[in-house]
Amino acid sequence: MCLELCNSGCIRDLATTNHQAHRNAALIAIIFNSRTIMASLWPRRLRDKIWPEPLPPLGSFNGKTVLVTGATAGLGLAAAIHFVRFGAVVIITSRSKEQGQTAKNTIETLTGTIGQGKVHIMQLDMNTYRSCVDFVEELKKSKVCRAGLDVAVLNAGLINIDFQKSPQGWEQTIQINTLSTTLLGLLLLDWMTIGERSDALARHLVFVTSRDHLLPDISNWEGYSVDGGILEHFNNESHWPQGSLDPNYCESKLMVTYAIEKMCEKVAKADGGVPVIVNKVCPGLVYSDIGRSISKISWTMKLFVAFYLSTLGKSTDYGSRLYLSAARTLPHEHGKFLVSLYTDDEYEKLAEPNLKSETALRVRELVWGEILDELKAHVPSLREIRYL
Repeated sequence: MCLELCNSGCIRDLATTNHQAHRNAALIAIIFNSRTIMASLWPRRLRDKIWPEPLPPLGSFNGKTVLVTGATAGLGLAAAIHFVRFGAVVIITSRSKEQGQTAKNTIETLTGTIGQGKVHIMQLDMNTYRSCVDFVEELKKSKVCRAGLDVAVLNAGLINIDFQKSPQGWEQTIQINTLSTTLLGLLLLDWMTIGERSDALARHLVFVTSRDHLLPDISNWEGYSVDGGILEHFNNESHWPQGSLDPNYCESKLMVTYAIEKMCEKVAKADGGVPVIVNKVCPGLVYSDIGRSISKISWTMKLFVAFYLSTLGKSTDYGSRLYLSAARTLPHEHGKFLVSLYTDDEYEKLAEPNLKSETALRVRELVWGEILDELKAHVPSLREIRYL
């Protein structure tokens, strides 16, 4: 899940106003402000819209079992269709049986696999820790995973323009994008690392993140840590950035990126081997419905979102192809961030402030510590896993 609108970095801070006409006018100004849109990326977005990531050879996932979370629509659904077409047995997750069944019917119809047992549905609600824990336990016991899980794509995510809390007491963007995704990743990683495999049969854990983790200013985060905690800072409604179109989204993606980096370090062996190859992926600017809460602000907003995404956004088919690429990386690519907008060298330079600097490394440890403290407090069994 990569925010198809905000992931471009172009619509970040809509001026706060209670007057709808002023808000709409502010939106138009932001959309056409070349500095905000980062016009230098337009040619690359158009390139990605026209020339997609190449697909792997037919049969690339024959005999493999693949999990895709959040696969009832958008990028997750498109990815599930690709995995089935290339030979995998796919498990999709849904919050409701009805949505899951509809998605399963769509996948089987489009891939010509009706009644072949290629698509399985499991329920998962990322709003609660209990659902994440129960889901993994059920997955371990399922017949479809009797030989284990070969690929897990953690695609489920959220954007809210309004402040809402999960049943766990956290702002939903932080709950789903950071806390529950980290929990699910840790539980799956602990299970998927059981048993040795050759590089050719390596398991993969893919986190769908966003290039928006490059955007937050972390200069004050150490101060937040002292003053109640970084997570609590973003969980405080008084700090909710009114007027922003993606409140807490970029911050949630940066915090989960810190957690993923720590998981990558902990799973790597001393000899450089990795029992599970972990990668982060950003599908880019994609025309799907993840920004539906933004579109609900007004009809003007709905029209402009549709215009922007239809002009520069790639299809979910094209965007989800990067998921397949991430599920086929080699051991030396463990920990790599896959993104089409930048070269590796460009990304390394852009990532310096938030991921590589001395400040970033200190902040990463603080965030990781806070995430673990929260998860261990509510999921005691987490204390027993090997990669903490």
